[in-house]
Amino acid sequence: MNWYDKDGNLLDVATASDLLSNEEYKRVGLTEVASGDRSAVHIVSTVWLGLDHAHGDGPPILFETMVFGEGSWADQDCQRYSTELEARIGHAEQVALVAATVPDEVITELPAWPKTGGAR
Repeated sequence: MNWYDKDGNLLDVATASDLLSNEEYKRVGLTEVASGDRSAVHIVSTVWLGLDHAHGDGPPILFETMVFGEGSWADQDCQRYSTELEARIGHAEQVALVAATVPDEVITELPAWPKTGGAR
């Protein structure tokens, strides 16, 4: 199994470990989509994985978007990408898909995972 940086360059295990512990490096996007009354709260998270999730079958898969929250979106949607650009586009698409299901949606870009409430 190979480790790669966000630009697709091979990494040694020690460097990959250092980067995996850097929340800012790992995070591509973190967006909360909530209903106006906050009865529904979803988090769309896109991160750099580092480890090739294609497992050598095609171009390395290095990024992942997941949707966390209540209702029909709860932990069920996962998309993976090879490049950071694809991941950023995919993140925006997932935010739009979730927002379309939430009444009076409020979309907030988060600097970090919420400390209380919300998904992790």
